[in-house]
Amino acid sequence: MTAEIDPATIHEDEEVPKPGAKKRAGKRELVQTRAEETRERILDAAYEAFAKQGFEGANTRAIAATADTTHAAIRYHFGTKEELWREVVRRMYDEVAEEAELRLVEDTGGKSPTELLRRYLRSYARYSAANVNHALITISESVTGGERLEWMSETFIRPRHELALAHLRKYMEAGLLPDISPVTLLYIIVSVCQMPFVLSQQMKVLYDVDMTDEAVIDEHIDAVLKIFVPDS
Repeated sequence: MTAEIDPATIHEDEEVPKPGAKKRAGKRELVQTRAEETRERILDAAYEAFAKQGFEGANTRAIAATADTTHAAIRYHFGTKEELWREVVRRMYDEVAEEAELRLVEDTGGKSPTELLRRYLRSYARYSAANVNHALITISESVTGGERLEWMSETFIRPRHELALAHLRKYMEAGLLPDISPVTLLYIIVSVCQMPFVLSQQMKVLYDVDMTDEAVIDEHIDAVLKIFVPDS
């Protein structure tokens, strides 16, 4: 099987291999590696663009320029702007699973509900600090509404909310959290963890607080724990 060629990896003085032509394994692996690197640069640039400018405002040619590649490379790897956005969102939620969600279910044996709640809040607040673009994309789509929000909600948000809500109910039953609507409580937690980082520029202007400073992030996480787990 002939490996596909990423147009962004071909130089003007380089001959494009003909279909079916034999290539050395090393050359094929090099081309594939370049293609993977180009794809990741595009996703990084698109993540930033969709977060800061929204889907409609983001321009794929500008994304290509930021990624130091060509518009043809975006078409090659993703086809359309819509599919590029979807792949950005897929990767975004993969990172949630790796950095925050696993704290809900991994290594729970022998730990008290208080310890588990504290660990989850800390990891989610830490994720929020490191991934402001996630919140910005979600807010942008929630304001706009439509098919993209519906796809993102049903594919990624609902399953994750169901997991989080199941655990919040356990913490409520243990008397650790107030007896209110679990959905309301979930959105309160999301807001408390995320919004200081979403509004970081405003906080800098008004109060000269740098929400990217590690000491400030730690202080915010401590505050979150004191709100929801007072004995932390």
